[in-house]
Amino acid sequence: MHQISDYDIYIFDCDGVILNSNQLKIDAMETALSTHFTKKSEIDNCIHYFTNNFGKSRFHHIDVFLLKYLTVVDEDLQHYRQSLLSSYASMCKKLYLNADITPGFLNFINGLQGKKFIASGSEQEELRIVFKQRQLDILFDGIYGSPTSKSENIKNILQSSPSSTSNSQGKNHAIMFGDAVSDLQASITNNIEFIAYLPFSNVKQKLNLLSIEHGFSSYNSWSEII
Repeated sequence: MHQISDYDIYIFDCDGVILNSNQLKIDAMETALSTHFTKKSEIDNCIHYFTNNFGKSRFHHIDVFLLKYLTVVDEDLQHYRQSLLSSYASMCKKLYLNADITPGFLNFINGLQGKKFIASGSEQEELRIVFKQRQLDILFDGIYGSPTSKSENIKNILQSSPSSTSNSQGKNHAIMFGDAVSDLQASITNNIEFIAYLPFSNVKQKLNLLSIEHGFSSYNSWSEII
């Protein structure tokens, strides 16, 4: 990995990386599910999957819930899909406005000279609206989210902002900061560097081990990354 100041493109996940919002979103999803379903074991299975597969879109998660974990007849699938998406989206808009920025993030990003982007599993328009309301949008050259996949969003970022150089391994001169396995996987798919930001990750141990396996670094604070 290069010195952190040497990259042309910096790509950040949102939840658990920019905002301390992971647990808030888990609680919101549990509330949305509990509003529509009553079997605790089914809800618990959904939340377990949600927690361990953070970084994927809400559209993905709710489809998995309905098809794998919840007892729903086929003719009701679309109704529950829309109801869950609506309930969860409503809560996310509120929690995003109040979620704390991760400690030291503003100092870190303000010290970077390259282009900065968000590639998140969160819904794109919702994310753009909230970041504008919080005046955080000015920190980034672009904010991208679902329903487009994270891997595809990273690909689009790289294509729209070609790096001036590449490293000796042929990797694009870009780096992704994430706290989920899906962030690491999207980085590998796009042949870019990755840093695991662990403090708020739902899968700290797994992500740390995978990062080591693939030659990536893990950190517990922004101030450690130099």
